[in-house]
Amino acid sequence: MGDTPGVLVKDWKEAIRYPVVYRVTTESRIALALLGLLFGACGVMLAWTLWQRHLDPAGAAAMGLMVLGLLAVPVYGAAYAANASLTLERDAIEVRKAFSSRRLRLADIQGRRIGQGRSGRYRIIVPFDRRPLMIDGASFGLDDRFQAWFNALPDLTAQEQVATRAQVENDPSLGRDAHERLARLDRARRLAKVLNAAPMALLLWAMVYPRPYAIVIACAALLPWLGVAMAWARPNLFQLDGKPGDVRPNVGTLLYMPPLVLGLRALFDITLVDRGPLLLWGLLLGLPLCLAALLAPRAATAGRRVTIGLLMLPFAFAYGTGLLALADTRWDAARSEVYPTAVTGKEVSRGKTTTYYLDLAPWHPRIARNHVAVPRAYYDAVRRGDPVCVRLHPGRFGLRWMQVGGCG
Repeated sequence: MGDTPGVLVKDWKEAIRYPVVYRVTTESRIALALLGLLFGACGVMLAWTLWQRHLDPAGAAAMGLMVLGLLAVPVYGAAYAANASLTLERDAIEVRKAFSSRRLRLADIQGRRIGQGRSGRYRIIVPFDRRPLMIDGASFGLDDRFQAWFNALPDLTAQEQVATRAQVENDPSLGRDAHERLARLDRARRLAKVLNAAPMALLLWAMVYPRPYAIVIACAALLPWLGVAMAWARPNLFQLDGKPGDVRPNVGTLLYMPPLVLGLRALFDITLVDRGPLLLWGLLLGLPLCLAALLAPRAATAGRRVTIGLLMLPFAFAYGTGLLALADTRWDAARSEVYPTAVTGKEVSRGKTTTYYLDLAPWHPRIARNHVAVPRAYYDAVRRGDPVCVRLHPGRFGLRWMQVGGCG
């Protein structure tokens, strides 16, 4: 081996004594133990609370599942610390986890990749016809011997970069020569960099100060279709699925964050009465966006299309339901029905966001929406027992919604 980590010298395989076995490091064992104690204590406390209370069967079942989930963490952590290992052989690799193991021979391995996650970079071994094997380097304390073995595998990302760059250089629709085509690719990358920052800026805008409100909603509604339009208009320059190693920029982020903005604003700003029709028609409204992304030219291989479709379906649902609910209220010009009632209680729900609720006396014979979110200012202005009025709006598309306020 050489002095530089992961750099090979001549006959490096002969310099390593196989098999090389890596086990869970002491630091990782301590971290697993602390995590197990934390989750186990939470599970015991929740189980004790469940034992003391008399809940209905559905509530008891839900709480019981939570207890089992919390108690499973220390069990899995102990099993992982005791059993997990990585064994490196001259022509194979075997990874054991808490309750499973996997072995790959060099003849079965197509190559390697480097992935990027929240906790940093991680190594991926890609077989020819099976799912990739992700390597937990932090838990095993991998050294230069593993890095040299890993680096000897074909670099799939580099291969794909060369292949897709060649596709751009040889595409006559992008320019007269390779220099002009690569220049256009560079401009596409710069544009995609700006556009990929727009969804996060939109989210901050929509959550911190959503004014002008109509422009915020319009941006959230149009940005996903902008990404789809770019993929359809220039499939040789823009991609939606983020294929690793592709030098063409990915604009798929435009499809995911804006639908969340629509869904969150509808959740925070509207109290709908007819939720059932909203879920059905909202799903139908979001499906065209999902289909347009899946059917875009060169969007993905057949296998990747299934994965992308499953990943995007909840975002398409958020897009459709959020857009329909917001349009139903923003374009509702009909007169509302007014129902007097009174405040019977107040509640504040704190989490990532703080929501203020009023409990109302029954106000409608067929509508049991008596726990209603209101703005902070109105929450502070009323007290228990104060008279209020519920305004029931018909909705532009027949989805009734309500507002709570003064009766003047």
